[in-house]
Amino acid sequence: MMSTPHITVVDSIDDIKTAEWEQVTAATGAPVHYSPTYLRAYQTSPLSPFTAAHYMTASDTGQTVAVLPCYLQEQGDPYGFLRAAGCPQGDGPTLLGHNWYCYDTQIPVRADNPDQHDRTVETMLDALVELGAAEGARTTALVSVAEGDPVLTIARRKGWKVAPIVTRFQLPLQGAEPDAPYDSYDSYLESLGSRTRRTIRQYMRRAADAGITTAVEVPQPDFLRTVCDLTRRTAAKYGSADMYPESAFIDFVMALGDHARVVRIDQGDQTLAAAVVLLDDERLHMWVGGTSHATVDSFSPNYLLWAAEIRTAIERGKRWVEGGRSNQPMKLRHGMRPLPLYACVAPPNI
Repeated sequence: MMSTPHITVVDSIDDIKTAEWEQVTAATGAPVHYSPTYLRAYQTSPLSPFTAAHYMTASDTGQTVAVLPCYLQEQGDPYGFLRAAGCPQGDGPTLLGHNWYCYDTQIPVRADNPDQHDRTVETMLDALVELGAAEGARTTALVSVAEGDPVLTIARRKGWKVAPIVTRFQLPLQGAEPDAPYDSYDSYLESLGSRTRRTIRQYMRRAADAGITTAVEVPQPDFLRTVCDLTRRTAAKYGSADMYPESAFIDFVMALGDHARVVRIDQGDQTLAAAVVLLDDERLHMWVGGTSHATVDSFSPNYLLWAAEIRTAIERGKRWVEGGRSNQPMKLRHGMRPLPLYACVAPPNI
C-alpha cells in the first residue's frame, strides 16, 4: 500500500530545508519563482502586500517530494481574472498558490511513478484547503496553472472549479523542441514571418545609424528606478501600475542576485527602453520593462529591447524564453506560442 505523504507548513522561507527544497525544484525543472532566493526576496520585499506567507512541503519516507509557496492576501483577484472566469471569489482574505507575479504555478513533485505523483498532489491540495480554512480565507486557489498540467485533472476530480483565465506565451529555443534549433539570433530571425523579420532588421539598421547602444548588466539601484518608471508607464496601460511600487521593486530585484539582469537600450545619456529579465537553468523570463517612446528616429525601442532579450537567451544557452501574459499580437509576431493558463478554486463549502 502506498503511504500518504506528510505535510509540513512553515511561515518563513528561512525555516525551510533549503537543500531539499532545491532538490525538488531542480529535479522537476521548476521555474525561478520557486527558488529559495526568489521566495526570500519576495517575502522580504513583497511587490504586493500579503498578510502571511506559507511554505508547504510534502515528505515521503523522510525525503521532501513536493513543495508549494502560498500567500494569504486581502486582494486576491487584482486583475479580475477569477471573476471573469466565473470562479467563486468573494471579498476578504484569499489564500493563493503561488501568487499573481508567477505565471507558471505548479506543484513540483518528485515521484517514482504516476500514482505516487497524483497521490502527492491530492495530499497537497487537501492541505492547502485545510490551511485556507485555518487562516479564515474565503477563497483558496491555485492561479496560472498551465494547460496540460496533471494538477488540473486532479483538482477537477476533487470538485475544484477549474477555468481558463489568461494566456501565457513561450518561445522554444535550442534543445527545447526538435523543430526549434535556434542556436543563433540569425537562425531565430529566419524562422519569423518575412514582414516581421524585415521590420526587425530595418529597425536595427536605423538604430545603429542613430547611435543606439544595447547592454545587459547586473542590476544597480539607481538604474532600477529608471526601469521601474518605464515599467509603471507600460503597466498603466493595463491598469496595473500599482503592482510595481518603486522601493519594493528595487529591493526585490537587488535581492535576486544572479537570477536577475537588466537589459537596456540607450541613445547617448537617454534610456529609451529597459527591462528586468529573470534567469533560471532553462529559461530567460521577460519579466517587466517598458519604453519611453513608441518610436524614435523611425524605429521602435520596444522591438530592440525584445531583440536584445531573445539574443541574450540564445547566447546563454537557454531552452525557453518565457514571455509572460498579455500583448498577444507582439508575442505571436515574435514566434511565441500560446499556452492557456487556468485557475483552480476550491469549493467554498469545503
